[in-house]
Amino acid sequence: MRRPATLTAIMVGLAVLAAGCGSKPAATPGAVATASTTLSPEPAATTAASPSATGTGSGSGCGMSGTVTGGDGAALDVMKAWLQCDTAKLHTLMQNDAYQQLHAVGAPNIDGHWTFVNCDGAMGSSYCTFRNKLGSDVIIRLQNGATDHPVTEFKLDRTVYHNDPEKYAREFLDAFINHNKPRMVTLASQSIVDSIVVDAPPAGYDLTLSPDPHWVYNAHFDTGEYWVVTIHGTLGKAHAITAFGNAG
Repeated sequence: MRRPATLTAIMVGLAVLAAGCGSKPAATPGAVATASTTLSPEPAATTAASPSATGTGSGSGCGMSGTVTGGDGAALDVMKAWLQCDTAKLHTLMQNDAYQQLHAVGAPNIDGHWTFVNCDGAMGSSYCTFRNKLGSDVIIRLQNGATDHPVTEFKLDRTVYHNDPEKYAREFLDAFINHNKPRMVTLASQSIVDSIVVDAPPAGYDLTLSPDPHWVYNAHFDTGEYWVVTIHGTLGKAHAITAFGNAG
């Protein structure tokens, strides 16, 4: 017996629908942030860290990787636990506000190889700095004498390649004042940094743009010194500063 055309169409449609329900789309692996050692712009966005639920410190699947060299005590322990996503260890070392600051940093897509710089003390606290190859700093504040949750602050001071020329010049000048040579090299060049044979003046300067058609800034420090920053490279990328020198 011949089926009506309408009934045949309905049966075909149901068969197609059943076949579609039985198939599953291919899974897309989640993006994992890894440390980059290339001189590429460090993105402003970061991926929120997902610390290990067990707190074993394996770091498996947490999006963090890297190494730390030098330092000691609680500051070093925090760096190790951060790189391993060891939540349990972090909670034993950090006060809640500090832990929230670390969690907000997430898993930044920057070079993850950190070297201890120094610890400076002020007002009952110590500020310990770890620096990566591109001049980004992790600054950990410790409450002196505290044996329980001694870490009160966690800060990531990233090297930024600004698109604004004045901000780019200030990023370099501030690195100059703070003796952050890796950041200076990243923003300028090794040869420019090697050409600086005098100590940086103390913080405090006024910055003015010269009438030169290119980006040339005059930095007048409170000490009376003048330093000139020339930006002829591409803004928003590394090595945009092409000259730097003392003008008196």
